[in-house]
Amino acid sequence: MPEGIFAALPHLVEPLNIALMLLGLTGGILVGALPGLTATMGVALMVPATFSMDAASGLIMLGAIYVGAIYGGSNSACLICTPGTPSSVATTFDGWPLCQNGRADVALNTALISSVIGGLIGTTLLLFLAAPLARAALKFGGPENFWLCIFGLSTIAVMSSGNMLKGLVSGAFGLLVSTIGIDPNTAFPRFTFGGYELVQGIEVIPAMIGLFSFSQVLVLIGSYKPFLAEYAPTPHVFAVVLRDLAARCKLLLLRSSLIGALVGMLPGAGGEIASIIAYNESKRWGKHPEKYGKGIIEGVASSESANNAVIGGALIPMLTLGIPGSAVAAVILGALLAKGIQPGFKIFTASGDLAYTFIMSQFVVNLLLLPVGYILIKLMAKLLSVRLTFVAIGIVTLSAIGSYAIRNSMLDMGVVLAFGFIGYICVRIGMDNGAMALGIILGPMIEENLGKCFHLSGAVGSLSAVFLQSPLALFLIFLTLLSLATPWLLSRRRARRAVADGRSPMPESKSSAISDICSAVFTALAMAPFVLQIGDLEGLSLIFPQMLICFMALGAALLFFTGMRKLRSSGDRRLGGEEVAARRVALIAFASVAYMALVFPLGFYPASLLFTFCAALLLHKSGRGTVHDLTLALGFSLLFCALVWGFFALLLHVPTPTGFLWE
Repeated sequence: MPEGIFAALPHLVEPLNIALMLLGLTGGILVGALPGLTATMGVALMVPATFSMDAASGLIMLGAIYVGAIYGGSNSACLICTPGTPSSVATTFDGWPLCQNGRADVALNTALISSVIGGLIGTTLLLFLAAPLARAALKFGGPENFWLCIFGLSTIAVMSSGNMLKGLVSGAFGLLVSTIGIDPNTAFPRFTFGGYELVQGIEVIPAMIGLFSFSQVLVLIGSYKPFLAEYAPTPHVFAVVLRDLAARCKLLLLRSSLIGALVGMLPGAGGEIASIIAYNESKRWGKHPEKYGKGIIEGVASSESANNAVIGGALIPMLTLGIPGSAVAAVILGALLAKGIQPGFKIFTASGDLAYTFIMSQFVVNLLLLPVGYILIKLMAKLLSVRLTFVAIGIVTLSAIGSYAIRNSMLDMGVVLAFGFIGYICVRIGMDNGAMALGIILGPMIEENLGKCFHLSGAVGSLSAVFLQSPLALFLIFLTLLSLATPWLLSRRRARRAVADGRSPMPESKSSAISDICSAVFTALAMAPFVLQIGDLEGLSLIFPQMLICFMALGAALLFFTGMRKLRSSGDRRLGGEEVAARRVALIAFASVAYMALVFPLGFYPASLLFTFCAALLLHKSGRGTVHDLTLALGFSLLFCALVWGFFALLLHVPTPTGFLWE
């Protein structure tokens, strides 16, 4: 190892490689921050460019894009409550509230510093413990992966501790949505509702864009706020955040980074599970768990350190076993094979110079992320000074191109709209979009590994023996039970503090009762289409969705009776909450539906130009007269569409829908 490390050092100081690191980081951050453009897409787009480079330089650039894109997702998560990448879902839980509280720079700098720390810890494990960790990863089979996913799913109980029943029902609906398409165990199509396009299933990223991005547009437009959030820069914010993290989050950062690296080395697990588990553990062991979800730096730090530590973990099985731990690692594996380099334990001897150069470059890239990220934070924070109307219109346009670019499917644009409306309804009635997103992410993995367990039980003779046969499975079951018990423990802690402070519990309100009843109605309506088609299923294809429908039916009944009980016991006759500007919400919703319907016949860019102009003209009233509003709307639409065309078409060559006005 020492010889390999010393041999790698000259490559790291070459001007070309340093320039590639800076360029890769900058491009990766921008790609990660845009809804729909994932780290996988960013790395895959640049693989052809590496064919003209030597292997070391090409891998260094791809690794820099990977790091930048995973971190970049935190910028949009904090500023517009939209996870730029699926691994940043947990970052929205506290990053967005911090932004709403006027502390956007604190959230952004917390994400930056935590990402660097997580990346460095993950790379350290990759350098020194690659071989033993890779062997440990091989011990994870179907039962272990199943219980790992169930443990990740159990974090809903902690995430939704304020109303755990709504969180669990939301998660169950997300799991049910994930069953649409081809069954992973029998290859049988399910819940296509008569549409052939749904055979390909619901893609995770468009669903995330809808739940977090488009739904947030509807919420913001209805708020009548002039800007996304009030923003007063914190003096010496980087030093302030660094001091707070050093004082309050040392153990949290270490724990979250280790969770990220360990989860990352399991093929298929990824940053989504790692960040959710790390956030859950941070809240479970935190001194003030009641502050999570309301804007606390510990929440951002746990999520971002975990999902960046995943990078080092995902590269462990890729380099040592030739088994990629993530989709991005699979792309990098392809780049290695294209260069004639075969990953495996012999890579450290047969191609040791290249392997150690790549690993050591990850240390340098994570250190360079500090200055690059700091500069880009200053630029991205300017978004808070742009009028909310223009930001919302831009988010809709970026959501359209981001969703289409994933697999060149108009279905995904429809998914964005559908889940945007679902997400908006859930926000209004108190359902948990984060839990629903977690269900959509984990559903395919849970069902696939459940199927493996059923197949193994045929050989072993007992399903319980399969689930309980390994110490790892038993340990994960213990963690799952502990996670489910955590809300009860937290409520007892809050009750003791309330008694100690002389505070009485809050009375139940009529608004809470109506929210529960509306949630029950929503749950019943959401599962009704699945109930109508479940009779067509049998065998393994039936088991998982049948369990979910039964659970959702039970949850809907409990929500309804709970709401009725609150309604009877409450004397409050007012429906609380912020008044919604229904006309503005309906206007942006109708304009968005019309826009995505016109994309196919007109082409993406003509439809985008028409949408941005009309939406800006109708939603933004400057009070300076019609001519001024027309000029402002036209200028905004031309400038924004030109920037989108330059970045997506000229720079990234992202495909867009064509039509008779744009080929």
